[in-house]
Amino acid sequence: MSRAPRRVPEVPLSTAPARRPDAADATSRLEIDGPSDGAVALRGRLDREHAADLYERLRPAVREHAREGLALDLSGVERLDSVGVAALSALSRAARDAGGELRLGDCSDAARDALDLFPAAAEPDADDEKPAEGFFAAVGAGLAARVHGFASLLALAADTFYFTFAGARRTRRVRRGAVWAEILRVGVNAVPIVSLITFLIGVVVGLQSAAQLRNFGAQVYVANLITISMLREMGPLMTAILIAGRSGAAIAAEVATMQVTQEVDALRTMGLNPTRYIVVPKFVAMTVSLPALTVFAGALGIFGGYLMTLVYLDIGTEVYWTRVLHAVALDDVLLGFLKSVAFAWIIVVL
Repeated sequence: MSRAPRRVPEVPLSTAPARRPDAADATSRLEIDGPSDGAVALRGRLDREHAADLYERLRPAVREHAREGLALDLSGVERLDSVGVAALSALSRAARDAGGELRLGDCSDAARDALDLFPAAAEPDADDEKPAEGFFAAVGAGLAARVHGFASLLALAADTFYFTFAGARRTRRVRRGAVWAEILRVGVNAVPIVSLITFLIGVVVGLQSAAQLRNFGAQVYVANLITISMLREMGPLMTAILIAGRSGAAIAAEVATMQVTQEVDALRTMGLNPTRYIVVPKFVAMTVSLPALTVFAGALGIFGGYLMTLVYLDIGTEVYWTRVLHAVALDDVLLGFLKSVAFAWIIVVL
């Protein structure tokens, strides 16, 4: 046979012991004594429920005692949270604005722990206490920053050259396909814009030079001028400007994004050198791509000048290309090539 469950007698609500409101309220309120003799004593809980009241009550006193200063005694504070620390910081700022100072006296363990947890809010702003910088100090600081930046640039260039030539002897240290991917992005994808600009440069140089040489009956030398200028100066320079604006800005944005997202720090954590992993493939790709683009740009500029002379000067095809072949010298080609290599290194390192 199953027994019936035992019934627990109900206790009437009137027999429950009543809560003493005075004892509970004493531990949940904040008492402010003072200011007397330039000191204010706080007792109780300085939390989000009482922080606004503390600020409103003490702000006039802080301004009134700005000349001699005001001290806060926190030895009786039982609890101090982040809102209370913010209120103390606001009072300290109000005292400084009034030309005075708010000092912290004795602190309880709870208050000290909270102030140690939020030191920036409890202490004065560093900008407010920082003395004005003199002229020579500002010049020295700027010069030191420039010297430090130049030294960092030299260190990056040295590491890039070292790891580039070391990677040529140690192929396992170089990422597979990284150089070819950079060549595709830096060189091949830049062919359309380089072709358009250098073609137009050849046309413009031909038009400007023809207008002057025609006065002397020497318009046939337009071909010589276009050839020499495109191979020696305009071809390398315009190609470098286009690549710096297109690929150089993309490289700078990529490296900056990796720095912000801490990918560079992650590479160091994994034992990988960021210069070898990031900079060297771009350096090799730029060294290969920019000279090739320079040769291509020079050829297109000469072709643009040919079309201009064919239409504007009525110079025959055979005459133009004969003058071009006579004007081309190995020194001009090598000089343009060396300039393009130097421009490529400057773009990557900077």
